[in-house]
Amino acid sequence: MLEPSTSSHSGKGHHRKTYHGAGLKAYLALAVTALVLTACSGTALSSNPSAAASASPSPTTRPADSKAADLRTQLDLLLAAHAMVVGKQAVAASNHTDEYSGYLTLLASNANALVDVMRSAFGDTAASQFSQAWAIQNGYLVDYTIGLVTHNASKSNGAMSGLVNGFTPQFTQLISSLTQLSVDSMTQLETTQLTDIKTLIDDEIGQSYTKMYADLRLAYASSSRIGDTLAIRMSQQFPDKFPGDPSISAVDARVSLDGLLQEDSYLTTMMSDAGIAGRAAEAGAALGAIAAVSSDLTPVMGFLLGPDARNGFPGVWGIRDADLFAYANSSDPSASQKLTGSFVTQFSALTNAPAAAVRDQVVATLRAMDDQRTKAYTSVAEDDRAAAAAMQTIADRIV
Repeated sequence: MLEPSTSSHSGKGHHRKTYHGAGLKAYLALAVTALVLTACSGTALSSNPSAAASASPSPTTRPADSKAADLRTQLDLLLAAHAMVVGKQAVAASNHTDEYSGYLTLLASNANALVDVMRSAFGDTAASQFSQAWAIQNGYLVDYTIGLVTHNASKSNGAMSGLVNGFTPQFTQLISSLTQLSVDSMTQLETTQLTDIKTLIDDEIGQSYTKMYADLRLAYASSSRIGDTLAIRMSQQFPDKFPGDPSISAVDARVSLDGLLQEDSYLTTMMSDAGIAGRAAEAGAALGAIAAVSSDLTPVMGFLLGPDARNGFPGVWGIRDADLFAYANSSDPSASQKLTGSFVTQFSALTNAPAAAVRDQVVATLRAMDDQRTKAYTSVAEDDRAAAAAMQTIADRIV
């Protein structure tokens, strides 16, 4: 087994441990074994309200299929993806990789999609105001990251001051004026979300990987809570545009499933990025976060599909994760074949999700990993987004 080697990175002022060859593979093999055992031995309840439900909704109705439910799902996915992409740009900046520009582009694409949602409810003027405020936030988050990476305290402190004293009051006042939600409640939600995002950036730059992935999950969840609040209020304001009730338990379950599957996809490619680059400690921390998502998914599957799905999901999903890890760390063709073959068949049978949709998501994930391995930096961010988006197709067919 090779011992860890220490290499310095320009502009960071500290040394980073990297692992090579058999050392990395052995480290990840132990982590994967623990992950599969965790998935198969029991589950924890999700923090989402639907996860604790004990009965499945009637299979003859689709109470989660409404315009209001679509709005809540879309807002939650976009806002949560924003937190994830901010985390990914921090990882790229911290490690000085050429993936960085791709994730900045993805941050802009995410903003455009959010603006479109706001336009659908409030019109062009409000959408333009939202776009301007959101761009200010993203600019400050990028500046904060770069300031930390380059040890430019003036830049990072200035960016954080801008977020707290400029963006937050401007944004909360705008949302309050559009929705009639109280400024205080929106300020509390936005402050929590920005605090969580700041913390995960700090963790990444400081190489506190276990903490970083836990805090990334917190930021992801706090972003979704903003989406929940906005979607419920918007559906109340515009019942003709967004008919339905977005707050019922069936919609809770839909939102939970979509969000967790998207989260799993983005975390999986963070794991593979770290593993392929030899950042074993980070890859191991990512595996822990993936295991936590799997535990949260299990009760949601049970609520939506019944006890057979709840009991069968951990084993099928755990084997899938193990095969993805094998492919990420060795481009193992047998792992690819199992993922596009036996896993697709088993998962489709368990959940009634179309096999073609499941296979498409697997192939998209493998493509993103191939980008990482071959250093196809112009493609990796967009292929990463495509793999996450493909999870929504699966989720929509399950609910």
